[in-house]
Amino acid sequence: MNTALTLASPTTSLADLAQQVDHFTTTPDLVAAPVALDGTVYQTTNYDLFHLLPENRVVDMKHVRKLVGMIEQSNLLHVKPLDVTADMGIIDGQHRLAAARELGLPVYYKIGQQLSEADITTLNVAQKNWQGPDYLHYWTVKGRTDYVALTKFWQRHPTLSFSNAKMMLGGSTNNRAAEFRAGTWKASDAAYKGEQAAVLVERVAAETPFKQAMHTGFVAAVYHCVANVEGFDAKVFMEKILKQPRTLVPCASHKQYLAMFEEIYNYQTRAENRLRLA
Repeated sequence: MNTALTLASPTTSLADLAQQVDHFTTTPDLVAAPVALDGTVYQTTNYDLFHLLPENRVVDMKHVRKLVGMIEQSNLLHVKPLDVTADMGIIDGQHRLAAARELGLPVYYKIGQQLSEADITTLNVAQKNWQGPDYLHYWTVKGRTDYVALTKFWQRHPTLSFSNAKMMLGGSTNNRAAEFRAGTWKASDAAYKGEQAAVLVERVAAETPFKQAMHTGFVAAVYHCVANVEGFDAKVFMEKILKQPRTLVPCASHKQYLAMFEEIYNYQTRAENRLRLA
């Protein structure tokens, strides 16, 4: 029986994330295969023998289809067996399992008696590189408060890119990639400013013809104004934009966007009431 692998999107709820794994109770159908240097390798076509771990990244069907095409050209599944726990949870190889299932081919695997969910990121880092959303999913399922907050923030603002959502909630344009992967990333103490900036960006995207509203430079400039410029009024800014939406033009950097914002914000404003945004 083929079992569909559940996909998630930025709008997937935390409850859904926790329920993404089907645990199977079918009788193992182990067939011995050649022995690898690092342990015994088995093969099977009983795909339901395995189960996905909720901490692992969500299966990317685009990548699965790519693997299917590669395997049809040259089947090297035996070269890279799945790494599984003693109870057959997949630590590394869930995309290969999905591709093998689709093609009806035997899948190869190794059982690591000492492997656990904690080894997921370590074993996967050298494979199809984990991206930011994969680490977000992992640490959200693990219950890290700041990651749960970011997941919920992204659910509320799914049109934002992951990097822009992380920047807005984290309160910094610093990528902080290493700490994000390690599970030590922290949201800003003023996360509400990220919420305000996200709403403003979404309004610009929805109510003006400006197509670059979701680009990183524009988003970073909006966040800077909301979070760092004393006296900046998002309502006033939006009113000025709607009066002359054609003044929004693509810029090469967030600094150039800030200079443009300053002109728009201060349009028809008395000199003593003008704001410096850049």
